[in-house]
Amino acid sequence: MSAPIETMVSGTINGRTVAVAKDTPLLQAARDNGVGIPTLCHHPALPPDGNCRLCLVEVGGKLAASCLYPLREDGFSVVTESGKIAGARAFVVKLLLSRAPEDECLLRLAALYQTAPDPRLAGDEDGCLRCGRCVRACHAAGSDAVALVGRGRSRKVAGAFLEPPADCAGCLACARVCPTGAVKFRETKNSRSIWGKEFSLAPCPVCGRTVGTPEELARAGLDPGGALCPECRRRAMAGALLALPENAAPKRG
Repeated sequence: MSAPIETMVSGTINGRTVAVAKDTPLLQAARDNGVGIPTLCHHPALPPDGNCRLCLVEVGGKLAASCLYPLREDGFSVVTESGKIAGARAFVVKLLLSRAPEDECLLRLAALYQTAPDPRLAGDEDGCLRCGRCVRACHAAGSDAVALVGRGRSRKVAGAFLEPPADCAGCLACARVCPTGAVKFRETKNSRSIWGKEFSLAPCPVCGRTVGTPEELARAGLDPGGALCPECRRRAMAGALLALPENAAPKRG
């Protein structure tokens, strides 16, 4: 059977006619066509959540979060820069600055949209934007150790009952995707601590480099006592291929 033909839809982005596959997120369609839209909570490896609202654009004259807006019909009309959009983004940046006033990315955006922290919101400077990247990364890694809990200004990322999360494997997926570095961890040669939990580190049996925590490796179905680091694993695979009899090697044709 032949693969189904993609249904395409067409419209305009900033007056330029474009055609994209039906249901393509507006943010992706714009970037695929060379149009930049600022984001903070968006990450290409994670499902969109629309938490930061920095990616607001106008669709048919109405504001919409481009990361969550699928293009489904012909005739869409998108504007990614206007006074209305700039005002909305400036307001978002002002609110986010109250959480992370020293973040370099936010400071660049503040300069671009000519805004500054609101002194009435002072006191919440913990560096966390409540963007949810860490929560989505944790879920994608096979756990739901942390979540966004609470409402309004008291909202935060935490484990259940605000205690060290029992399901955390110490994999650092959350820390790696945090846009401001607000997810803190400490690591020595033999241990790692994050979210109030302590983990030992499993070394590669060949070179001694850290492979991960035993909990992280077990979750991935690997032997914590014998898992190789990526480099040693590549060498082992190459060695196994070279050791194959000549007639067993894959043939090119």
